[in-house]
Amino acid sequence: MTAPAAPAASSGALGRRLATAAVGLPILLAVVWVGGWPYAVVCGVAAVLASAEFVHGWLFPMRPVYEAFRFLPGFAITGAMVAGSRVGWEFVVAGLVLAAMFAAAGFAPTRAFGPQKPYRVFAACILYIGLLGSTFVLVREAEHGRSWVILGFLATFTTDTGAYAIGRLFGRHKLAPRISPKKTWEGAVGGYAAGFVAVLVLNDWLNTSVTWRTALHLAVPFPLAAIAGDLLESWMKRRMGVKDTSRLLPGHGGFLDRLDSLILTFPLLYLFVVLRAS
Repeated sequence: MTAPAAPAASSGALGRRLATAAVGLPILLAVVWVGGWPYAVVCGVAAVLASAEFVHGWLFPMRPVYEAFRFLPGFAITGAMVAGSRVGWEFVVAGLVLAAMFAAAGFAPTRAFGPQKPYRVFAACILYIGLLGSTFVLVREAEHGRSWVILGFLATFTTDTGAYAIGRLFGRHKLAPRISPKKTWEGAVGGYAAGFVAVLVLNDWLNTSVTWRTALHLAVPFPLAAIAGDLLESWMKRRMGVKDTSRLLPGHGGFLDRLDSLILTFPLLYLFVVLRAS
């Protein structure tokens, strides 16, 4: 009697996924288009929520995620780094100083500072989400920033989609079975090809004023960063012992689940934009 419930459950998950996308995508597109403080604040809020998921997963994954929000003042550091990067690097540098302090406290005597692990987790959170996440705003503030952000999102999603589709159709050889058993070399190659082409096509379509020869310097490493970010997130979730980082985004898991590939592609994109402008 329980067998027919599987398709219903699957369709229900798909419905939640589509509903979340229907609400989230227009908001994302609107703030990317407007830029400025609206975009920076949305990125900062996303960083705060991702920080809660990060700390929750490493420290107490078996408890409800809302328990992590008692550390909200600490999560505000990453939010300030990301949103404040619109003003200047001062916010990012301040966050790095705090990360160093947290890391130092993590290796200090336990009786003086309490449990060691939380300090190291907070330091890693500031570096992983605060430092890397600040590039979401820094790219938008650059010349042709709107076009670069759109390229970053779409090329990353294309890489992920290509890897998933080719992996499902032709995947035979495991890429990293201890980290993510479902990922295959065939999927990785398909994702790389899709991402490579996407960068070149989007660069031309969005009129970034970059020639295709110059865009090759971005197209070659970009899909690798997307694949590496996905694997890094999978490794962290395996170490945490969780399937999804939270249920804050119905049908999609958590914010970290959506940022996995982006958290490495945007720093690479920012580096490319800065070097091109220099």
